[in-house]
Amino acid sequence: MNRVLWVFGLPSSGKTTLGTALRDALRAENRPVVLLDGDELRSGLCSDLGFSDEDRSENVRRAAHIARLLAAQGNTVIAAFVTPGEHHRALVRQILGTCLSFIHTDCPLEVCITRDVKGLYSKAAVQQMTGLTGLQEAFEPPTDVQLTLRTQELTIDQSVERLRQRCGL
Repeated sequence: MNRVLWVFGLPSSGKTTLGTALRDALRAENRPVVLLDGDELRSGLCSDLGFSDEDRSENVRRAAHIARLLAAQGNTVIAAFVTPGEHHRALVRQILGTCLSFIHTDCPLEVCITRDVKGLYSKAAVQQMTGLTGLQEAFEPPTDVQLTLRTQELTIDQSVERLRQRCGL
């Protein structure tokens, strides 16, 4: 089985940006790689789920099983999901086991709000959406990760390079 890099953090912390840049770098080397993005899964496979704790757990459970299947086929899998609670991350660990590396995109909420590329924080501020991690729901700081990237301090290229060095890519 290949490896799964589970990139997690607040909305707009840089998960998908990092995942896309890493995917592109690995593809340029003709390495088999797949990017699983939380927003993309929620628009299809997980469109029946909301943002309750139970639904969030089901979302990461489905994603982890997909990641495991793709990794077993020889792919490096980059999974970009908020994964807000330690119990969510424990579920991912249980499913993926030793092929898993957790990468935390650590970015202050204030910076994420200024980035707000999808308009989520703006919608949550005027109650047009509920359950947004960081504003309306808690994000538990991680206790066990392979790498923390402070995305407000690093360029995307620096983040990719640190991730590649730390994870042996």
